Order: sequence, then structure tokens, then C-alpha cells
Amino acid sequence: MTHHETAAALEAAEETAGDLEGADDATLATVTEWQRITDLLVDHGGPYSPDTDAFVQGQLTARENRDQAAGPA
Repeated sequence: MTHHETAAALEAAEETAGDLEGADDATLATVTEWQRITDLLVDHGGPYSPDTDAFVQGQLTARENRDQAAGPA
């Protein structure tokens, strides 16, 4: 996704949410994530990719480490 596409998705999420002060947790999380991705792409030259998103990669690494620490299922 490009910055313009994420900005449009953020706008749509905000419109769907309406008043964010009264929104549920899932709606707030959705709007917050679109805002984070849009902000990430403000000065980024290429399209969004989870492979280059440090936050997503950190989450994946944490899950892998947690699974390894838990041992075999």
C-alpha cells in the first residue's frame, strides 16, 4: 500500500468509527493501526510492506521467542 492508500483507509476507518471517544477497543485499535502505518509512510518512498515494518517484525520475533521458550507443544 502507498501512503495515499493508507491515508484513505485511515479516513474511512475514522468515518466508520464516528466519535472516537465513545468507540470500542477494536475500533480504536483499527484507527490507531491505520494512523501508525500512515505515519510510517509519510517519508517512505515505497509501498507499505509488513516485511519492512519494524513494529510488525518485532511482534513476530517476540512470538517466535515466546513459542521457543514454551517448548514443544
